[in-house]
Amino acid sequence: MKYAIIIISYLLLWQAARAQTCQGGLGDPIVNISFGNGSGLGPPLAGGITTLQYVTYPCPNDGQYTITSFTSGCFSSWLTITQDHTGDANGYFMLINASYNPSDFYVQTISGLCGGTTYQFGAWMMNVGVISSQIRPNVTFRIEKTDGTVLQSYNTGDIPLAPSSSWTQYAFYFDTPPGVSSVVLRMINNAPGGVGNDLALDDITFRAAGPSVMSHVAGYPEDTVTLCNGSVPVLHLASTVETYCYTSVVRQWQLSTDGGTNWNDIAGQSALTYDVPPAGPGSYLYRMTVADAGNAGIKTCSVSSDPVEVDILRLPKPSVSISSSPYVCTGQSVIFAAAPVDGGPGPTFQWKLNGFSIGGVTGDSTFVLSAPVSTDVVSCVMTSTAACVVDPVAVSNELSVPVIPIPVTGVDMRTSADHICQDSLVVFTATPSNGGASPSFFWLVNNSIVDSSGAVYSTSGLRNGDEVSLVMKGSLRCSPPVGAPEVVAMTVWDLPTISVFSDTVIAGGSSLLLAPVYTGDIATYQWSPATGLDDAAAARPMARPAVTTAWRLDVTSFEGCRASAAVKVEVYYDLQMPGAFTPNGDGYNDVFRIPPVVPVHIRRLAVYNRQGAMLFVSENAGVGWDGRTNGVAQPTGVYVWDVEFDDPVTRRVERKKGTVVLIR
Repeated sequence: MKYAIIIISYLLLWQAARAQTCQGGLGDPIVNISFGNGSGLGPPLAGGITTLQYVTYPCPNDGQYTITSFTSGCFSSWLTITQDHTGDANGYFMLINASYNPSDFYVQTISGLCGGTTYQFGAWMMNVGVISSQIRPNVTFRIEKTDGTVLQSYNTGDIPLAPSSSWTQYAFYFDTPPGVSSVVLRMINNAPGGVGNDLALDDITFRAAGPSVMSHVAGYPEDTVTLCNGSVPVLHLASTVETYCYTSVVRQWQLSTDGGTNWNDIAGQSALTYDVPPAGPGSYLYRMTVADAGNAGIKTCSVSSDPVEVDILRLPKPSVSISSSPYVCTGQSVIFAAAPVDGGPGPTFQWKLNGFSIGGVTGDSTFVLSAPVSTDVVSCVMTSTAACVVDPVAVSNELSVPVIPIPVTGVDMRTSADHICQDSLVVFTATPSNGGASPSFFWLVNNSIVDSSGAVYSTSGLRNGDEVSLVMKGSLRCSPPVGAPEVVAMTVWDLPTISVFSDTVIAGGSSLLLAPVYTGDIATYQWSPATGLDDAAAARPMARPAVTTAWRLDVTSFEGCRASAAVKVEVYYDLQMPGAFTPNGDGYNDVFRIPPVVPVHIRRLAVYNRQGAMLFVSENAGVGWDGRTNGVAQPTGVYVWDVEFDDPVTRRVERKKGTVVLIR
């Protein structure tokens, strides 16, 4: 009985010690629900996870949520959040406007756990409200077995305002019973809806918890060791592991060469110490992982130490080269630039001219040489500050820059005219002197460049007083821009204008004064044809045309500028209809109609037989009767016609009747 009491007491003490110490170490996240990243809004959660309604706008209402990376000033009472809890501006988080009634708002089954293992659950949250009187979010996290048995729960209490848009992690520990590998995560909204109870949720994680594990490099005080390649000693890694968590512990050293993304077991290395053999240049991360013997080799059940980083630097080989422009023009400065290799964070340079040091040692990698000559030789000596450098001094190449004399160039400008009529085409031509094979020409009007296409500039858009000038840039090296000595001041005369009356109709035998309105200082007038005019050279001649006539008027100003216009006068004689027609198909008088030369608009032309039956009717002066009715040829005889028309002179509706003989 005494021994039983001792054993029970020991087990109780061991369980108490385990409860106190088995949360000191954490493994890699086996579940990390980060909601993803991207631009705009993210996709909805999978079905069955939440009872909230997903919306595709950035300000969800009560009982709604969205997945976003940004929110600003919703309802004039929410924070502006520009990144997820990791600081990623494109990282998504779940933005929640909780329902009115307390309820579950997030339920998800988590699989892949190990039975009989302690885990840490964590989630990052933020109260997005900004008004102190708003309802505070209050959330209960519950971890359950799949049959509903509660393993652990945690209440956040009222989540305070976060005026600086700061995230807070809420975390707690729970134990999985033996044989249980799946649990249910349930988040419960305890606060009522309405004004407030709005929150953001991000990065839900599950991590194995266990003994505290610490690793270090013997003889080095920091967790990062930097060494130079070629002088790397054997490094002695050591680890300490709390002993009260597992009845039987399994240890394993691991190595990562990609910054901790992937970890690989180091074969045969499971002792508390590990002697790292020398390696080549690179960055190496080492850590100790620990698990219960029953979970050996299962990553989701192990915890690990913080990594120890060993950086092995390659031996630098300092060098430097200098460069400059391929040539420099006489009188100009030239810039030399040094391009160091393995110069380290702050290399220094000693510039040399013709073998002599110029100035002192400087950190400036450029050197400006004023007024160089072609025989100057420039170089520099660089001193590297790179880590692990053996020989820090490097000498550059030597460089000479040809100095090109400035050529003497010129350009002349000719113009086809400098006194022109408005809209006249003017051609300007450049004649270069020593401009090289392909000089560039810049044509300017009133000191603004208007064309740079070549040696000829043509335009019809100049205005009176415009000044045309020319600048040439020769294609020879070092050619300076040079302007033509001529500046052409343009005299542009306005064109005369003619305003004429619209086409008109007069009665036959009558006359009409042609009286256009003119502008400009007009010297000559010319009407053509002269037929029907009393004076074809008059500004306002009297017209008495015998037939409809169209006249062209040409005027010329005293400056020689021209303008033209056209006037048409239609002559109308009393409507006379034909007395007979012969619809025999010979092309002559086959149709009874309004004569084509008569400028009249008809309202109605009708033809009747002697019994009064209407055989033909039309409202088109160009359409006549061909002697048929409904396709049947009418016999030779006398027929009656009746026409209504608009008299073009009196502008009244007139009516005439008469007879016509159809001859076959």
